[in-house]
Amino acid sequence: MVRRLGICLLLVFMGFSPLLRSEAQSGPPLQAWTHYAQTVYSGSDRSSAIIGVLAPHAEVYLEARSADTTWVLGHSLDGQTRGWVESRFLELAAADVQVSSLLISNELIFVPPAASTAYLSVDLNAYPIVPVDFGQAHAIFGLSQIRGKNAHAVSKVGDCISDNEHFLSPFGWGNYSLGNFASLQPVIDHFREALAYDSLAAYNGLVTTAVLDPLFANPIACQPGETPLRCEYRMHNPSVAIIMFGAQDLLFTPADQFNLNLRRIVHETIQAGIIPILSTFPGNTQMWDASIQYNQIVVQIALDYDIPLMNLWRALDNLPNHGLNTDGRHLSLPITTSGDLTSSNLVRGYPMRNLVTLQALDAVWRGVMN
Repeated sequence: MVRRLGICLLLVFMGFSPLLRSEAQSGPPLQAWTHYAQTVYSGSDRSSAIIGVLAPHAEVYLEARSADTTWVLGHSLDGQTRGWVESRFLELAAADVQVSSLLISNELIFVPPAASTAYLSVDLNAYPIVPVDFGQAHAIFGLSQIRGKNAHAVSKVGDCISDNEHFLSPFGWGNYSLGNFASLQPVIDHFREALAYDSLAAYNGLVTTAVLDPLFANPIACQPGETPLRCEYRMHNPSVAIIMFGAQDLLFTPADQFNLNLRRIVHETIQAGIIPILSTFPGNTQMWDASIQYNQIVVQIALDYDIPLMNLWRALDNLPNHGLNTDGRHLSLPITTSGDLTSSNLVRGYPMRNLVTLQALDAVWRGVMN
């Protein structure tokens, strides 16, 4: 398994459409060139939203095609423009290949919705810690099976709280004690290997803007113009993604941009045929009101996209210092080990997050995937 680079970043609609197949190519992507400036659409027809323009003589990396080959899905070399282009306006870089060699897709590219502050009415304590409503997760898993996603793989998507040896990895390494939670053993067995994966979409300091930017992708593992998010999904081919952002975004990302970014992350996850389990995040004691606001955004997005929500905020609320260490923004470390789920250790942030995450994963696995 390709391991991520140790990158530390400094600053760093709803539209579920069934993809038939649009898995990124296992080898080098197919290249093409534009003759003139080309309009880029969100879907494979001219009635779709216009989302960008490719410059004349631009290099394009092709990912997939429409069933009749009249449209191709591709992205610019820098990855900043991605969408659907009419294939007749492109020239393939290799004369011995055809558009028909690409896989077929119905993917819809994310179109930002109108601005809304509906999330401000969200009561964070009104939602369960472990998801009980799976929404469109059933439909997404049906797509996942068609697409050949690995039902034993789960991806971690987030910042340093997710890119951490204390989060889930001990259960992949076999270094854990379930205490009163022996019922979680089957879900650990099912996802064991993936629990210790190094994610290509979880870095120290990562924010939502960066996980969608090819500039922050691991150049060893990722293709030209590929974002960390799409790279992780291609490399590990998961059926489920645990998504948690907010702790770093509080510091660097305005609320309206965080809202749009997280919506795009969820949208792309669904379009890839991966069940997103969206998580609220631990607060920052120095930015408590903003922590509540950003978590309200998380909940509203889960509601809008009808996907499983894991309410970590609520699980941590009654722990000492809200499950945070003395800096007031990182999860508190375990008394023993982070894989120890016995009661005395569950007063700390990381063991509690592991418990809640395994319970949420178990609920989705039993309620949707089995």
